[in-house]
Amino acid sequence: MSQVHWYPGHMAKAMRLIEEQLKVVDFVIECRDARAPMSTRNPALSYSIGQKKRLIVLTKKDLAEPRETEKWVKHLEDEGHEVLVVNVLQDDVKKLMVEKTDIVMAEKRQRDERRGIRPRPARALIVGVPNVGKSSIINKIASRKAAGVENRPGVTQALKLIKVTEQLELVDTPGVLWPKFESETMGIHCALIGSIKETGYPIELVTNYARDYFLHENREVLIERYNMKDFDIMTFYPQIGIHRGYIKEGGDVELDRTRSTFLSDIQNGKLGRITWDRL
Repeated sequence: MSQVHWYPGHMAKAMRLIEEQLKVVDFVIECRDARAPMSTRNPALSYSIGQKKRLIVLTKKDLAEPRETEKWVKHLEDEGHEVLVVNVLQDDVKKLMVEKTDIVMAEKRQRDERRGIRPRPARALIVGVPNVGKSSIINKIASRKAAGVENRPGVTQALKLIKVTEQLELVDTPGVLWPKFESETMGIHCALIGSIKETGYPIELVTNYARDYFLHENREVLIERYNMKDFDIMTFYPQIGIHRGYIKEGGDVELDRTRSTFLSDIQNGKLGRITWDRL
């Protein structure tokens, strides 16, 4: 596959804002999607953070494969990071975040205590590429609705300071920090979880990648979801379209609509829990 660059111009502005805030925060909370923990990171962000401590939050754990998530947690912890895995809708995210903050900040707090420095709230910069659930996390742990939440990339537009508890404050960043893809596959994985706009990659490229995955790895879910009878690539989309009733007047299947539905089903977990980035 050829390398594809999806790196909008506003990324540079977002990076400048982040670099300014890094000087005044104690650590960084980086949100990634548990289905694609590598693809939803940003190499430019890692470079900017440098030696600053990092808490990596893997979101949407209910949509990822548990065994693969366990592997990723171990891998990230081996790299020296604290890791938190959450389902924002079900977990007590605020409690879990404060507990992890205590771990991340323990060394600094002990050092400050020895020096006689009065304790102050820990301040964390919370970052993440679009649509990994960063705004949902903020709203869950803040006492008020602090961030706009929509199921499309790039809703958060400005820096905000959010008080979580007496011990923790968050600095939110614009939700415009797009991934810088190191390979076409990583970009496709982001499209499959909804972290980039549909215009980022041709839908045919994305859905054909997923089609091949299901034909090789999980035909059963295709039978269950779409009543698929055969597994020939030529009849793959027509079968889904017929099952959903996407038929034009002349009897042809509406292929564009079918592809969009197939992609939406994947993104929303209708075809089961899938981890696209595998170790």
